[in-house]
Parts: sequence; C-alpha cells; structure tokens
Amino acid sequence: MALADIIKRTCKKLGENNKPTYVVMAIATVKGICRPTFTMMDKKENPETKKYTALREGLTEVIAIPAYWACGEAAGALAKKVFKDKALAGRAEKNLMFMGVCIAALFVIPGLCSVAIKPIMDKMGLKAPEDKKHSESPQIPAQIQNTYTPAPTNPLPHKNTFPQMQAYTSRPQTGLRVGGL
Repeated sequence: MALADIIKRTCKKLGENNKPTYVVMAIATVKGICRPTFTMMDKKENPETKKYTALREGLTEVIAIPAYWACGEAAGALAKKVFKDKALAGRAEKNLMFMGVCIAALFVIPGLCSVAIKPIMDKMGLKAPEDKKHSESPQIPAQIQNTYTPAPTNPLPHKNTFPQMQAYTSRPQTGLRVGGL
C-alpha cells in the first residue's frame, strides 16, 4: 500500500469523525507541551521566572483539556435530546459542541484556573517572581510625600494648586498611544 493511500484514508476518516471537541483538545495538548518547553528555553529570562511561568502554562492546559471535553460533550448530548430528526441532530450536535467549547474557553477554563492554579502553586512552594518583589511594603519617596498644596479659600481662575501629575504616570505623554489610554 502506497503512502499516498494511507494519508488519503487517514484524512477521510478524520474528516468523517471530526468533532470540535477533539480539535480543541488536540490544540490544548500541543500548547500544554510546547509553551512550557519554549518558556524554559528562553536564555534571557530569570530561571525562577521561567520555572513559575512554564508550570503555570502547563497547569492551565491540564485544566483546559478536560474542561473542553466536558463542555463539548455536554452540549452535544443536549442536541441529541432536543433534536429527534437524525440528520438535523448530527449538524446540531456539532454546532452545539462548538458552542460548548467556546463557553469553556470564555468562562469555564478562566474560572477553574483562577480557583485552582494559585493553591496548587502555593502547595508546590512557588510564588510569582512579582509577588516576591512586592512582598515588602513600598516606600514613597520624600519628594512625592508632601507635594499636595491645598486650594486657597478664594482661588484665582488660572492658578493650578495641584501637583503636576505628569511626573507620576507611567504611560507615554507624547506619540502614539495604543489601547486608548
């Protein structure tokens, strides 16, 4: 049997049995392997930051794969119950599976990750590198502490009594601003 025949049969079989849930789970699996790998290969990043980020990315995909499967299959089962016509139920099942996967990506996975990842990382003894830096109380420079001047009781129309805020913002004051801020 020629290689072309094997590829043709494989593609035909995948095309006939393709469900949105399977596609998204395959993508999540590849992301769960490749993203942490590429993060760890970054030579410029701090080793502690690399380890934390790679583990967090891997855990996100470990949570995502079963969530995609559960939401997609639940939505597909709903289509089978609602639609009795077999031809219509097949199309509705795939469409509702796609919608279930979208709901998983938009709501379920972020919710599960926000609930589960921090406790898991804490049990492993890993904290975000930013958390370690900001664990100390921030010190306010002396020149900023006493810059507020209260407004006089009878202010002049053009007198600015507040400190110049340009010195305290982190966004650029000139040029193109992305994001509308």
